[in-house]
Formats: sequence, C-alpha cells, structure tokens
Amino acid sequence: MPKIVSFVQPNFQQGPRELDAFYLPYSAGIILAKAWQDPAISQQWKQGSIIWRRDPIETTAQDLAQHDLVAFSTYVWNHRYNYTLARRIKQINPLCITVFGGPEPAVTDPELFVKEPFMDVVIRSEGELAFSQLLAISPQQWPSIPGLLLNQKGRVLDTGPAIRIEDLDDLPSPYLTGFFDDLVRNNPDIIWNATLETNRGCPYQCTFCDWGSLTYNKVKRFDLDRVLAELDWIGQNCGFVTIADANFGMFVERDNQIIDHLIKVQKRWNRLTSFSITWAKNQRNEVVDMVNKLVEQSPNFSQGLTVSVQSMDNSVLENIKRRNLDQHKLDEIFDICDRKNIPVYTELILGLPGETATSWKENFWRIFRSGNHTGINILQAQLLENAEMNLMQRRLWGLKSVPNSDYMSGSNADTDIPETIEVVVSTKHISGETMLELLTWNSFIQTFHINGLTTYLSRFMYRYLGLDYSDFYARLECRYREQPWLRQEFDRTRSYFHNWLTQGRAEHPDINGVEIFGWNLMHRVTLLMQQQSRLAEIKHWIRSFMMEEFDLPRDLAQQLINWQENYVIDYHNLKNLPIVMQYDYDFLAFIQDGSELYQPSNYHFDTTEDKQMNLTRFLEGIYFHRKRNFGKTVITKLALST
Repeated sequence: MPKIVSFVQPNFQQGPRELDAFYLPYSAGIILAKAWQDPAISQQWKQGSIIWRRDPIETTAQDLAQHDLVAFSTYVWNHRYNYTLARRIKQINPLCITVFGGPEPAVTDPELFVKEPFMDVVIRSEGELAFSQLLAISPQQWPSIPGLLLNQKGRVLDTGPAIRIEDLDDLPSPYLTGFFDDLVRNNPDIIWNATLETNRGCPYQCTFCDWGSLTYNKVKRFDLDRVLAELDWIGQNCGFVTIADANFGMFVERDNQIIDHLIKVQKRWNRLTSFSITWAKNQRNEVVDMVNKLVEQSPNFSQGLTVSVQSMDNSVLENIKRRNLDQHKLDEIFDICDRKNIPVYTELILGLPGETATSWKENFWRIFRSGNHTGINILQAQLLENAEMNLMQRRLWGLKSVPNSDYMSGSNADTDIPETIEVVVSTKHISGETMLELLTWNSFIQTFHINGLTTYLSRFMYRYLGLDYSDFYARLECRYREQPWLRQEFDRTRSYFHNWLTQGRAEHPDINGVEIFGWNLMHRVTLLMQQQSRLAEIKHWIRSFMMEEFDLPRDLAQQLINWQENYVIDYHNLKNLPIVMQYDYDFLAFIQDGSELYQPSNYHFDTTEDKQMNLTRFLEGIYFHRKRNFGKTVITKLALST
C-alpha cells in the first residue's frame, strides 16, 4: 500500500480585502512534480494534502498526522504556523516524519534539533533533488544524501554541502504538468497569485539578505520556451504573477522576449491584472526600456522601475557588501523615468550597520537631487535567521531587535499564531530614542514629499532659488506644528511607533476598514487626511506656508501652488477628474529640465484609476498601489488651443 506524503506551504491572503487572493504553493508544486517524475516514487508514495492557507491547526494536524511524511516550506510569513503545526503532528503521531526546507530553519545552529525537536529532517539550499531522494530510499540510507541535517536524538547529523542542480530543465513545471489544475478548479472564487522562475541564483552577497548571502552562485536559466508556456498557463488561471528572479533584466534579449509575451498574455486572456518584478540591481538603459514598454503597452502595469539602493552612504554599502550604481548613472535613470512618466521606486532600509541619523536623512536629499521624488519605499532592517547580518554582524554593529508581529501585510490575520520578524530597533550609531525620532520623521517626509503634498513645490524651489531639499523640509518641519491637526496626528504617529518598537505591535485601529500594520504606519496621516476630509484644510495651510516663508512673485506663487494642489487627488473630488487648467507658466518643463518658465501652458490632470471606487478601496490603494503613484494625478501638457 503506498505511503502518503503531504506538503505545507501556507501564506496570508494578499492585497486588498475584497480580493480573495492567495499564492499558489509553488515550492510544493515544483518539488512534488520532480518527485512524481520518478515511476518508482509514484508507486511507493501517494500525494495527500497540500496546505496553501492558514487552516485551523488542530483539524489540520489531525488530518496530516495520519500521513507518513509531511514537508514544510518555511519562511518568515509562515514559520510560526509551520512550527506549531509540526509540533502538534508529532504529538499526535510521533512516527510521522517531518521534513523542513526554505530559508527559515536555523541551519547553522548546532542546537537546532534541541530547540526544534519536532523536525526530523532539514533540507538546505534547493530542495527538488534531495526531497526526491528522501522518498526514493529508506530512512536508514538518508545520511548518504548531500545537503541534509538529520535529527539524531537531538544531535545534528550534517550530510555535507548540497549539490546544486546543474540543469534546471530537469525540473518539470508544476504548471505544465497539471499539478495545480485541481487546486484551481476546486477553488473557483480564489484569485491565484503565481510564482514564475525564469532563472535561479543571485550573484550578490548582501548581508541583510538570506537570498544572496547564503546562495551566492552563478545564475542558471530555465528554458525560454518553458517560461513562455508557463506564462500562458498563468495568464489563463491567475490574477497576479510574481517573477521570482533576483535580478530580472540582466539577460536583456531573453528578458525582453519574456516581457513581450507577458503583455500578449495579459491582452489575450484579460485575467492577469497585476504582476511584480525584482529588477536587476545594476540597471542599464535597456532595463529602463523594458519598464517603459510595460508602461506603454501593458493593460495592467501596477509598478514601475525599482532601484534598490538600501543606502546612499558608501561606508554603509561597504558594510553590507552592496555596491550601487554610480551617482551619474543614477541621475540619468531617474531623469529618463521622470521625462517618460515611468514610476520609479527606490528602497531604503533604516537600521543598517553604520547608518547614522544624519546619513539617513541625507539619503533622501541625495535621492531627491538625483530626480526620484515619488517612489521611495522605507523599510526597517530585519535580522533574517540565516542572513550574515544576523549571524555575524549583529554583535559587531550593536544591532538590537524585537520580534515584531505586525510588520507584514496580513500578519494579524491569524491572531492565535501571529508571525514575527526580528526588526532592528537600535544600533551602535542609532539609539532607541533616535530610532523613534527617525521613524516619525519618515512619516513626515512620506506624507509631504513622497505622497505628493509638497513634491513639486520643493522641486520648483530647488530649481528656481537653488534651495536645497534639506532646507525646504527643515523649514516645513519647523512650521507644521503650528497646524493643530498635523501636530496632533504626528504626535499620535510617534506614540504608535513607540508601541511598535517596544512591544512589537503598533496596536493601531483600522482606518475605514484598512489595517494599519508596520509598513502602513507611516502612511496613517495621509490616510486620515482623506478619511476625515482634511485635505483641503492641509492644502490651505501649505498655501499659507509658501506665501509666508518664501519671497516669490505673488502671481507666480499662487499659480504654482494651484498647480501643485491639482497633483494630489482628494478622494471626495475623484469623480470630478479630469481637470484642465491654463497657467501663465510652464511649470513642468521648468522643473524637469530648466526650460523657459515664463510661457503660457495648458495642463491636464487626470487618473487612470477607477473614479467610482469607494473610500476603503482608495485608502487601500495608497499602500497596495503605491508603486504606480496611486493618489496622484498624471500631469500632461496640452496644446494651448485644447
């Protein structure tokens, strides 16, 4: 009688709440598809359950405990759930074999099985070959399989380095072999998020990452025809796809073909409404061209170009083994994106080794001077279990952390087993109190510059008066406390960040049904402005600030402020878009490239978003659709006769 193998790879519901969206369990699919390729395994083993969401622990454990082997794909979004489930399975049936893989198990810890006695086997690195070998031979022979950690009564038996898969095309596709067909068919109401690998590997060794620092290796590619066929399947069955390459765009000709096919798939089946791509870290103009192609041709492109700098300080970059583009190239890419209206997205991480309060703020001024103003994602440094920053740099740089249970979107969905991430709360160079001040300042700069309230005002002053962004926002920061509502809400933001740093949870009530978790906390003032219909009041205060603080010609100042006000969408006026306005000045051309300011111009302010959406959807979009500059109008210059 065949033995039963089950697989656990749960995730949270994704995106806005009205979408019942979940990830397909890709790791389970490709690992089991490889196993079933072997006739001997398929005769000895039978597939049991595939757990793809956070089903109740007790009923799930009672079911899985009846099976012979249960595998767990484990990362930060499911490790506590998986550990709890495995522990309960072993309590019910100690003979059930548990196999763990993924980035989360502490593979360097000699006490691993003392701390986690419910684990029988841990697979390091790629899992497809090792897992198939586990199923093919008896447990007594498992020490002969490279890349395993075996639990020998609490001791770790290390079977040696894992063998890298040389030819990725030896791995059958879970999409094309029909592995997911029944799952999709049996859950017609789910919007499925697919994972697409076009290549595997990362040539970088960033110390904060458990991708590059532990898997530093040559990048290997899947067959292009296979990738395109998988895109066809995904286009017919899924609403979202994550291209899981660490550096998409590094193979220019091939990746352009994938982009072309992605656009065709979107247009042909009209089902794939969104996708996510991690672009190559050292962008060339060819990568910008790929993004521009998506902007112009994709019917549903929800993000722009990501330029992940992490820090602009060279000493910090050296500490984390990261090298960014040189400043001239960065300026060039930002300028191209600005002119072509391509959303550009930059990631900064607060709490990295060597970063100071001064260098942290300087990161923003340097990025603004380079030309990126609307797409800066501010992340908090995390100590991932197997990343070098956790294993080797924590003590050296005085990195202190708390387990945070509301950093990830959806992490509060399971109140019994909240998932946690070790979030850096202080460092050798940033005290806990300074960290709190910087988090509050992040909210300030996010609200005014990145979310759009004063973006073009500061850019105009930089061009017109040579006033640096640091000076503009120092003045604004000194003055905003004069406005009672702003003072109150930024003080409240600070108190919620204090909870977040000390207790691991912000304990923030939702705003019109929108969950305020760690990433979303710095957007709370923007959300409240829209929910409480405060935007007109704040725009009026900004108008007063500009008129009182700067000695500009009155007519120029008034028209500039009006032009800026039309940039940020007031939800309560959403249905009134588009707006067409004539000005005596060509603000956009002047701001972008220093062209003649004093010439009459017509401007068209509009949005591509649904103008009938409800308030909750609009508020959700400020976070979930931030990569496409949600909440801001697209500004187009028209002919004067229009």
